[in-house]
Amino acid sequence: MASDYELVEYADPEGRPFWELTTSPENSQFQKMMSDPKTKFTARKMINQISKVYDYGLKDVSGTSKLRCIEPKIGLYELKGFDGVNREMVYAICQGVDKIVLLFWFKGHQGSGNISKEIKRAKQLAPIAKQLLES
Repeated sequence: MASDYELVEYADPEGRPFWELTTSPENSQFQKMMSDPKTKFTARKMINQISKVYDYGLKDVSGTSKLRCIEPKIGLYELKGFDGVNREMVYAICQGVDKIVLLFWFKGHQGSGNISKEIKRAKQLAPIAKQLLES
C-alpha cells in the first residue's frame, strides 16, 4: 500500500522541510490549496503554523490549542488554529529534528465535533508516512 503513495517536500519560510503524503505528486491536495486563490491564504497560514512547531518544538506546541496529539505511539496529530474550522491531520516525529508530514486537510467542528472518521483514516496513513520518511 505504501507504494501507492509518495512524499512531496516543501519548506517553511526559514527553509525547514515538511512533506505531504500524496498519491498524485503533480496534483496533490496541498498543491491545489497553494494554487487556488481562495485557499492560498489558508495554505500560507498552515505553513506558518508548521513554522511554530519547528520554532518551539513538537512537545511544547502540542500542549497548546494549535496542535492536538491524537495517538502519540504512531505520531498522529491534528494541526489546528490556522484558519477557523480548517484542520490538517499530520504525522509528526521528534528525533533530534522535528519532521512533519501532512496527511490530509479537513474541516472540523461541523456540528457534532466528532472527527472519528478522520482519525480512522489518519491512523491508516501515519504508518505509510513513517515508512516513506525513513526510506
